[in-house]
Amino acid sequence: MILATLAAVGLLVLAAGCSFESQIAVQFLGGAPVVVKQSTKVDVTPQRVRGTTTRAGQVVRIDCSITGIYDVDDPTGPAVLVQLYVVHLRTRPLPRGTPYQLDCAGPVIVELPTDASDIQATATDASGLQATLPVQAPLSSIALAFGKRLRAEQGMQFAVVAQPSLSTGAHTAELTFSLSEARTFRQKVIYTALVSCGHSKYLQPIRPLVTTMRRARALTLQANATSVSIPHLFGGIRAYGQATRTLSCAR
Repeated sequence: MILATLAAVGLLVLAAGCSFESQIAVQFLGGAPVVVKQSTKVDVTPQRVRGTTTRAGQVVRIDCSITGIYDVDDPTGPAVLVQLYVVHLRTRPLPRGTPYQLDCAGPVIVELPTDASDIQATATDASGLQATLPVQAPLSSIALAFGKRLRAEQGMQFAVVAQPSLSTGAHTAELTFSLSEARTFRQKVIYTALVSCGHSKYLQPIRPLVTTMRRARALTLQANATSVSIPHLFGGIRAYGQATRTLSCAR
């Protein structure tokens, strides 16, 4: 789970992912069109399982963890709030010989206005080595489990940013795209796990854990913004949350 820069939410995965800063830097460059740049620092810890079931009734499991670290104002002074969110992914009992691959660092789904173009993403490690991250855009819908599809909202499009084998450690992630003009706009992001199981291949939303974009929280970016705060993983000062999802595996 990398690319906190990609959006509305910044994250750190512990057993399966990344750490993030609580602010995303934003730049609006030029006039019409305007180039929007978003960047932040993340810490990557990949987590995936793959193989073929060796017995009938075998259940494949993986836990995808996301940790948000936030600067907060406490009555006694500045403090740090740490929120851990764990999604337990597991298949139904599978036949022997079923191939599978579950990767917590699945693509990041970014919902942007339909006039967003030239969408690009990069990740630069601590040594200065930069990797270009593959982007698919524009997309209007994306396959989920059990034959469902995640659909972009009216006036919006999806950009899917893949995260191929980034090295463990600190990275600076950057997302850039063009808009027809400088203006305030809304943006949403979903972090996913990549699931391949039997004849099924799809994305499983992790945070937020949704199947419709109406339930995903939007981040509003002002045209004069230089940074934006990352929303908390969940409300209040609660430190831990968890959920379980069953994965679809077509024969």
